[in-house]
Amino acid sequence: MASPFVPVPVPFDRVSAGGSSKLRRPPRASSLGSVSSSSDSGSRSRTPPPLQSPVTRARMNGSLDHAVEYSTCPRSISDPVGSQQVEEEEEERPITPTVLGYEVMEERAKFTVFKVLVRKSADESWVVFRRYTDFSRLNDKLKEMFPGFRLSLPPKRWFKDNYDTDFLEDRQLGLQAFLQNLVAHKDIANCMAVREFLCLDDPPGPFDSLEESRAFCETLEESNYRLQKELQEKQKEISSLKRRLEEKEQAILLLEKKIKSVDRHEHKHTQAAFTHALLKITRSVQEDCP
Repeated sequence: MASPFVPVPVPFDRVSAGGSSKLRRPPRASSLGSVSSSSDSGSRSRTPPPLQSPVTRARMNGSLDHAVEYSTCPRSISDPVGSQQVEEEEEERPITPTVLGYEVMEERAKFTVFKVLVRKSADESWVVFRRYTDFSRLNDKLKEMFPGFRLSLPPKRWFKDNYDTDFLEDRQLGLQAFLQNLVAHKDIANCMAVREFLCLDDPPGPFDSLEESRAFCETLEESNYRLQKELQEKQKEISSLKRRLEEKEQAILLLEKKIKSVDRHEHKHTQAAFTHALLKITRSVQEDCP
């Protein structure tokens, strides 16, 4: 049975240096070790990072679920008053969690983690990895805290392959709907269980571990691919507009040539008619004069 997801608060302590005190944040430890291949057994294994804190030791002993997470915008603590005002303004903005995909992991027992992008504002976002059991435990907590609400969570699968691609894609869509319904209610979105699940109060850094760096790079690659695709579409649109502009310019040139040709023809016709009329008048005058 998978161990429960337990968010661990990160303490802040003050370090006195030169008569002034400043906040010092202990380094975050990764909850997943780096992947390595064992030549003796042939099975995949993970080498845990060095023990840097009790957080790392607790995760290695298996008392916490695996969760890889990072933030693209680390918070500043140099201005506590200004930061508090900014946080109060950002709390009014809706949180946007998005299930980006899933990954089948193999460490002791095979399991699947879902990659969730949490966007707190336009300039601050991070990624967390959560298992289905984490979603299920969160749903159980919310049922106790808000008995009047019923959030739809994809059901468990007992007898079939839990690693089937179609099944995992359907579950991803179901978890996305669960998160959207969750953040649609302000009271639920701001409760402590949800804030801990999405790491709203303690966004992780992007380079705390190899796995978090890899997740950060993957997100950058996805953004780069999306932007390149949009650029190609814009370039195609620009090329199409250029062709249409050239066609319109050619049509305008043809019209100008026709107008000039008509003007020359009418001018010659008018001049000939005027000359003919002038000759008639001259002859008439000559005939009238004895």
